[in-house]
Amino acid sequence: MGSTGRLPRAVAAAVVVCSRAALAAGEAPPAAPPAPATARSEAEEAFARGERARRAGRWEEAQASYRAAWEAEPRPEFAGELGLAELALGRFRDAAEHLRESLLDRETLAPPARRRFMDGFQRAESKVSSATISVSRPEAEVLVDGRRIGRGQASYFVYLEPGRHEARGRLEGYVEDAYPFEAQRGRESVVGLHLEPKPPPPVAPVAPVAPVAAAAAPAAQSGPPAGTVFRTGGIALASIGVALGTGFAIAAAVRDGEAEAQADQIRLRNGESACLYPAYAEPCGALRETYEGRNALKAAAWGSFIGAGVAGAVALSSFLWATEPSKRAVRATAFAAAQGGAVILSGAW
Repeated sequence: MGSTGRLPRAVAAAVVVCSRAALAAGEAPPAAPPAPATARSEAEEAFARGERARRAGRWEEAQASYRAAWEAEPRPEFAGELGLAELALGRFRDAAEHLRESLLDRETLAPPARRRFMDGFQRAESKVSSATISVSRPEAEVLVDGRRIGRGQASYFVYLEPGRHEARGRLEGYVEDAYPFEAQRGRESVVGLHLEPKPPPPVAPVAPVAPVAAAAAPAAQSGPPAGTVFRTGGIALASIGVALGTGFAIAAAVRDGEAEAQADQIRLRNGESACLYPAYAEPCGALRETYEGRNALKAAAWGSFIGAGVAGAVALSSFLWATEPSKRAVRATAFAAAQGGAVILSGAW
């Protein structure tokens, strides 16, 4: 036993002696093995803080930490935990948005996390409303209740709290379009924004010049009076516009019925969140095309009715500014000055 206890001490002493001998000879001792890497990214540190706060029941702190992790590195698991924290705090709209985003790449999630996120998403979605917003100019900026939704897309999908809302589209050089609507819990609203180009600025009036010389020349009247042309043409255009608008409106109503039927079939067969799954991309894509076709028909109907109204207004107003011609002939008067000249035509034609 005594010799056995002295053997390790002898080996250690030999190692120390050899090391000192190597140093004396100018040789460097062998380097120590590198320490294992333990540093974590900023996003992982924030996520770890959120996990500790969640286990302790401090949901406000957990939500802030999860959001910091998701903003630093938008991973699906970060978005899902952020959505569950928002659901616990009663912020159902934010919870639905973040849980939906986490499930868009569900293959990267572990099965337990995927089940938790799906269950939370269904609970959050049942508390809010949703809206699909289409805009005629994809480069326009889209806002809902003053909150910027995005720019550069033809349509957007958002979650909203139930109640009154307003969607707005704006683009430089175009007249803004606003669409107020009522969002109902558990139902989707379809909103269309149509942007029209701004009218050109009015032309500045030409300053009158002093008359220098005048001449009169008789002119014979030919063709029907201007008032008759405007009245007849305006009434004809108004009639055509009303007929076209009615046809487009009927077609839009038919397309709307088709869209509702398609949506009901998808919901009955696959549930409210079926369109989140790649397997249902084809029926959901067909539903989206039906909605877009209906919105286009509605826009065409409104354009036809507005055009008919303008034509009718011109026809009616012609009774005021295009009266029946008098017996006087058309008179042409010429003016000349240093700045230029002009010819003024007076009479009825």
